[in-house]
Amino acid sequence: MLKLRSRSIPLLRDWHKPISASLTGVFLLQYVLWIQKESGVWLPETITIIKMALLLTIVVEWFPALHWSLRRLMQLMAITFMTGYVLDYDPLGREVLGFRDLGILIQDNTSQLAPFIWFALTSWIITLIAVKIMQNKLSIMIILVVTVTTFAIRDSFSSIELWEQGAAVIISGLFLLTIWHFAELKEKNPVTWSHSSGRLPFIALPIILLFSLIVYVGTLAPDVRAVLTDPYTMWRNAQGVSPAISDSTSTSLGSQSTSGYSRDDSTLGGQLAFDHTTVMTAVTPYRSYWRGETRSIYTGRGWIASEAERRTPLSPISPEASLPQDPRVEKAQLGTIEVTQTVTIVGDSREEFPVLFGAYAIDSVQSIANEEDGAGFSSIRWSSGSSELRWIGDGRTSYPESYTIVSKVPVINEAELRKVPAQIPDREGLEEYLLLPDTLPDRVTELALQVTQSGMNMYDKVKLLEQYLSSTYPYTTTPAPGKDMSADFVDQFLFEVQEGYCNYYSTAMAVMARSIGIPTRWVKGFAPGAAAGENEYTIRNSDAHSWVEVFFPGYGWIPFEPTAGFSLPSYAMEDGSATDSQPETSLETETPAEPEPTSEPEGNVPSQREGEGTTRSFRWEAMIVAGAIMLGLIWILRRRVPVLRHLYPVNRQLNTNKHVVIEFEQFLRFASRKGYRRLEHETAREATRRWFEKDKRVEKEELESLLLLFEKANYSDSPISLEELSEMKQKVQRIRELI
Repeated sequence: MLKLRSRSIPLLRDWHKPISASLTGVFLLQYVLWIQKESGVWLPETITIIKMALLLTIVVEWFPALHWSLRRLMQLMAITFMTGYVLDYDPLGREVLGFRDLGILIQDNTSQLAPFIWFALTSWIITLIAVKIMQNKLSIMIILVVTVTTFAIRDSFSSIELWEQGAAVIISGLFLLTIWHFAELKEKNPVTWSHSSGRLPFIALPIILLFSLIVYVGTLAPDVRAVLTDPYTMWRNAQGVSPAISDSTSTSLGSQSTSGYSRDDSTLGGQLAFDHTTVMTAVTPYRSYWRGETRSIYTGRGWIASEAERRTPLSPISPEASLPQDPRVEKAQLGTIEVTQTVTIVGDSREEFPVLFGAYAIDSVQSIANEEDGAGFSSIRWSSGSSELRWIGDGRTSYPESYTIVSKVPVINEAELRKVPAQIPDREGLEEYLLLPDTLPDRVTELALQVTQSGMNMYDKVKLLEQYLSSTYPYTTTPAPGKDMSADFVDQFLFEVQEGYCNYYSTAMAVMARSIGIPTRWVKGFAPGAAAGENEYTIRNSDAHSWVEVFFPGYGWIPFEPTAGFSLPSYAMEDGSATDSQPETSLETETPAEPEPTSEPEGNVPSQREGEGTTRSFRWEAMIVAGAIMLGLIWILRRRVPVLRHLYPVNRQLNTNKHVVIEFEQFLRFASRKGYRRLEHETAREATRRWFEKDKRVEKEELESLLLLFEKANYSDSPISLEELSEMKQKVQRIRELI
């Protein structure tokens, strides 16, 4: 009955072939996805056509009942029609009077499809060849190893990420090996297959459950950072070249980038590798942060310039002339000190930066080196709204080699700043500095309110946020991604990743302050750098940094430093002269020094990061559930795993008779796994005779001698000699190989 059914449904008879073809298609698709990631290799239309050709070829292969020639014709027609559809093919007509006219007509129509049709037909042929080749376990293994090695090399020695393609190739390859193992079993051992095929669901169920359990437990495992340096990074470092364009932000959370002044801050996060290339040197009597640009719009993933910032008119500058200030900002109550700085750009960096760097707030540009005629000033514009000296390159004037600027640096008077109320009565003109995405999770605002609830004025609330972030979250340049990560960057940092570097801290503080009604803006530039002599500093790419500025009515924008281990240089007035209120330190890299002890903020500030206890509790509960599932599987399969009944104490000696009995029982279990079932009422002799009455591969005499040795060892008092034991093992081995 089963035989007739197999003949009537070829798909059931050759079930492995369409499944194998589908997995081969998935395998080949990874190559297409790889080439798609390569810049400028294929046009988008080419990629679409190749993917569709691959899909159509595999779909037709699911109809094995059709003759192979009919399947090829269907594939050819479908691929041709699909190519024309993608390219908006418009058929051309022509009067045909002979073969020459027919040839011209065909040429005119096919020219519309070229060269895309050739890519489609080539992918069709390659797919058919691959389906044919991937029908042998050795071929599958070789192609799998070569493909994974190729993907790994390309992934490691380029900026292209192919780990998803590599994972798909490995999974497809393993499934192909499994399918063709069963196909060979069916072909070589039809009797065994007929006995085992009905039990396939029971065989597959424990495997699926075990695999699911392993994956589940894997998702609960703690994150482990990479111990070894990526080969690409190691290779580039050996050549003395930075592994990537200097950028203190990453393109995606979990990726790695190189420290330096960033150009695109729209997507923050990822791991950071230090680039210690020198960027500039500075001569200044006071340490300061080298301020670059500001950003006001937080998107949930990073920072972008607002529409007002992009449209703000830029003012030309003149040598030694004071720069106009933002009319929205009143600084009547702010005390400042005047600081003169001379900055020298090192190497080719002068061609890269969009701004001129200086201590906040820049008041005037005194000179630009090698530009006595003033031509260099024509390429500089002043943005009063963001306090930026922007470099507008025109292709004829290069970025300044050196320049001297004068800044009026704020002097922090905490007593005066504490007079500013917690809520600003007039927010006109500050709307963009209070904007937050609608998708910001409520728990961010709730945490900000909890941290600042003891602050009675704006300054205390901002300082509470600053101290909370710097004292609660550990600094690292290799933050590990959290589990079930939120779509919001700040939410990830505060509740899931819970560690990071400057971009994490500064963005979190800016967003948390905004959530409680305090205007902020995000600032990027460089930390002070390393002292290289008296009043001289060396600034490297590894000093790239970001921090926060908070708006105080009557005082303007005041900088704050929430990053753990970092301290913002601040100044106090003593006897009418300015002094640095902090000892001079050397910051050769963004790696922070040991943070100084800070007093605990007053009030009910969370001592533990919210959600940490919940996460740990969840992991323990998950591990208990996983253990219970494992014990349940063992209990269910206890009758099918009779290993324990044959384990003997180590010191117990077995005689040859018991050796023979154990050897024969192991043979019976092996035969059972091959589909040879022993009924409950049958003796060993009756069962083995029944098994091999139809299966003529085992000689009757050899089976009979094996049974006699077993019966002698099990039922008689006659001892089995060592020669007989050895003969017994040889017979069992030969029969195993036959069945």
